Order: sequence, then C-alpha cells, then structure tokens
Amino acid sequence: MSKLEKIFSLLQRFRLESYYNAYLEIGVKDERDFIDSIDDDILATLGLSQLEKKRFANMQTHIQKLGSTIEKSTEAFKVTYSFPKCSEPKEISDIDPSQNTLDDLMLRIGFQEQIGNDKAMCIYTVDGMPLTDDPFFNTWSLKDRHIENGSELYVIFTPKQNLRAAPAVISQETSEIPGDDIVRCHIMLKGDYEIQLDLEKDTLRDLRRKLSKESGIPVHVLHARDVGGGPGQSLKDLEISSQSVVHFSLSSFENTYMKYTEFFMSDISPSVQQTQKGMSVFFSTFYIIVSYDDPFSHAP
Repeated sequence: MSKLEKIFSLLQRFRLESYYNAYLEIGVKDERDFIDSIDDDILATLGLSQLEKKRFANMQTHIQKLGSTIEKSTEAFKVTYSFPKCSEPKEISDIDPSQNTLDDLMLRIGFQEQIGNDKAMCIYTVDGMPLTDDPFFNTWSLKDRHIENGSELYVIFTPKQNLRAAPAVISQETSEIPGDDIVRCHIMLKGDYEIQLDLEKDTLRDLRRKLSKESGIPVHVLHARDVGGGPGQSLKDLEISSQSVVHFSLSSFENTYMKYTEFFMSDISPSVQQTQKGMSVFFSTFYIIVSYDDPFSHAP
C-alpha cells in the first residue's frame, strides 16, 4: 500500500475521507503528519465540526498506539488479482497477512480499481474457492484464511443488491450460571472448547451462548451440527452428555439456506465433519483433479 493509500484508508476508517484532498493540499505526506503537524487551528481552517474533531483525536490516539508498528517493514507479501476483461493481473503489496483481513483486501482492491459505493466484490482463489461469501470470515486475517504470499485471486464486481446481506444481530449481555457438567465442543477451523453447564437445565441455546463467550466467536455464527430436537429441550433430552463432542460450523447465515439446493450427491462419508457447502467444494475440486489425471478424459 502506498503512503497516499494509507492516508486515505486511515481517514476512511475514522469517517474523515471527505477531507483527504484538503490534507494533501496542506502538505500531509504520511501518518506522522497527523501527529506532529496538525493542530486545532488547522482543523478549524479546514472546517471540521466538533464531532469530526473528536474523530480526528481518536485517529491520533490510534496512530500513537501503533507506535513503531507504522514504521516497521513487514516481510514482503503480495497477492495478484484479475477480473473479467482485465488485460493483465494486478498486484497488491505491502500488506501484513497476520493483521490485514479480507475486508482490508477488498478495500484496497476497490480503491485501486475506483469502484463506487454501489458495487461490491466477490473474491475467489485461482481454483474457484469462494473467499468472501460470508461476512464473518471476511474479518479473519489473510493468514487465517490461508492466503499465501504470491496467491493468485480472481475478483468479480457486482451490484451490492446481488449479494446476500448478513442478518442484523442484536447482542444481549446475559449472566451465565456455569453448572457442574462439562461438554466438549469442536468449532470448525478453531479447535476444541470445554464448556461448563447444567445438562438438565441448559438448552442448546445456552450452550451456544456459553461457547460464544468462551471462544470469542459471535453466537449467531455458531451452528450445532447433527443436533435435533426443539428449542426448549434440555441438553440431556437432546442426548448430550459429558462424553459428547458437539460439532459447530461457522456461518453468518442459517443452515437452512443450504438445504434449498443439493450441491453434490455422494456416498462418501468424510472422517471429519463438513458443512454441506464444504462437501460441495471438496467434491467439485476432487472431480476436477480426477478429470485432469484421467488419460481417457483427453482421448479423441
């Protein structure tokens, strides 16, 4: 990311991007200028409101907290991307895979391609794996999404109304009563957690809430796999015990969405539980590999 891009991204983060050109005109060249070269008189001259001055102060605090992080040179990391009618692959560099997220990457690409606010984008791996179809995973770092240095990505720009919007979620703080029983939960891509609860009183909803608190993952994206029964039934009634392992998949959307269409039919049962979409991607990729390796697939 160039210095000018960093300035714009920083201003955009604190909703001050409308002053981008004004700051450039008075000589701002990098983030340090916001700390040692801008005072209240300059802010007043630029016409910032009291609310915008507060945002500017928050931005200064953010920059100061970063400290030496702004100056450090990260290991050379870049990805390339292309899109329909793109004459040659474009490059995004100077990013930190352990800190920058897919949301950050989309912001960079959108700025570089000058995409308007009415457009959104979908990013895929070179093999066709969708990377940005779930808002929750877009907040994960490039490293957590297994995007390696030099990865080739494919981008499709589309009107925002063509994409599914994540449902609005109202967070509610509740006091949790631990209980004397322990159930082990496995969250896809995250690992195992031991949750303390009361099997005779707590429901699956209680388990999700406690697991969310323990794992730091929002409760609305936690979906229990292969657990039936009604919403008010106790975990004991659902045949969940201290010897059970409850598997959870992650999605911003309800699992019922994936039941409208059968993506792929197979009589193979994987040793590790997968979501329906995960199975679809696996078998689709597997089919492509077999086609490439099958000598008869190239026969005249």
